[in-house]
Amino acid sequence: MRAARHSEAATVQALYYGARRRRMFRIGTYLALIRAMAVGELVQVFYSHSELVPRTQARLARTRNTLRELICHGLGSPQGQAALQRLRAAHAPVRAEADDFRYVLALFMLEPLRWNAAHGGTPLSEAEQTLLLDFWAQVGEAMGIPEVRLSPAQWLDFQQRYEARHWRFTPEGQRLASACLQEVVTLSLPHGSRSLFRQLMRVSMDPALAALLQLPVAAGPVAWALRSWLRWTTP
Repeated sequence: MRAARHSEAATVQALYYGARRRRMFRIGTYLALIRAMAVGELVQVFYSHSELVPRTQARLARTRNTLRELICHGLGSPQGQAALQRLRAAHAPVRAEADDFRYVLALFMLEPLRWNAAHGGTPLSEAEQTLLLDFWAQVGEAMGIPEVRLSPAQWLDFQQRYEARHWRFTPEGQRLASACLQEVVTLSLPHGSRSLFRQLMRVSMDPALAALLQLPVAAGPVAWALRSWLRWTTP
């Protein structure tokens, strides 16, 4: 059993951190965090129950480290169990509906897939897609979130219906999204590459999200050059 868990964790880690998909999951996961800022009700929760505003970098670093432990060590490992306990403790005081938690969970699957499809990446194989969905379904089940065994089409339908009901501009959401966009690149990137990575996030962000949150995006020749570079260099 232990060997099986180790093999599964190694496969998930290779999907996320292997050279072929690393950019997709890094940018997609960062954009997933920002996408949640378009949900007015969730923004109020973030303001009320976290240190995301006064300590943006530290709070994002804790989130990244928790996800990394789940991905690299597996949910059944001591590190994974400790990470899940931290997640449960952080979400315990949050007053939110089950669909709110399902939506945030969905973003960690759907935003990397959206990014990859939009910027010329080779689609995930059926095995890779199954692995991705199963991993996050296990996370959701461990968190007590209902109805997390859905197909990609069902998840996308749920996301679209949820966003149609809950997306709205708030000054707080704009402030949080701007802070995340500024700080998230400091989590794992060397100083010299951070400005470029921010530009890549801006140019590859869902245009509807950028418009709603009134975030500045790369435009003109810069945008064209960045999109071309992504198209030619994304595996």
